[in-house]
Amino acid sequence: MGGKLALKILVISNIRFPEPHIESVLSNVIKKEEPETIVLNGDTTQCYWDYECPRVIDVLYVIRSIAPWAQLVYIQGDMDPHAIKCIMAEPRYREEIIGTTMYIADVSSAKYYIIHGHQGDIDQLRKSVGAGPWDWLVIGQHKRLEVDKLARVIYAGGITRDYPPEARGYVVITDSSHYTRSLSH
Repeated sequence: MGGKLALKILVISNIRFPEPHIESVLSNVIKKEEPETIVLNGDTTQCYWDYECPRVIDVLYVIRSIAPWAQLVYIQGDMDPHAIKCIMAEPRYREEIIGTTMYIADVSSAKYYIIHGHQGDIDQLRKSVGAGPWDWLVIGQHKRLEVDKLARVIYAGGITRDYPPEARGYVVITDSSHYTRSLSH
């Protein structure tokens, strides 16, 4: 029996690298989930200026060393608006890492619009990305880790210790479903 490997996308928001202990948290999460794709959904580190580029490169290096097999997607947030420019300026990552403001995962019958979410409220975001009524928004900006089935929004929480314990976690999207996983358990 063979066939296609199951799709697995890990969405991690608000890492705030180089926060203490963040590397071990990332390592535990990535090794537990073994995703094909890792989406860093905003505020991965602070990067407002050119001189902060090494932080972006360092966090990518750390994640790449934990998960050399995974496709990496870096979505800029409000704390790291300069990060994409840093990635594009780095020869070893320019071709390999997708740097963007939004990532669309087209999975079975649904689309997941993964966006940091600082650009507006849920209705504005849904309209601006062109999401249909059955599509999901995955938002990293809010200090919440929950699925709102009615609004079709997944709040991705964060890895940072700045977040309250109930909002610390991440999202996994597979070819058949999605779920949030709390770090406090």
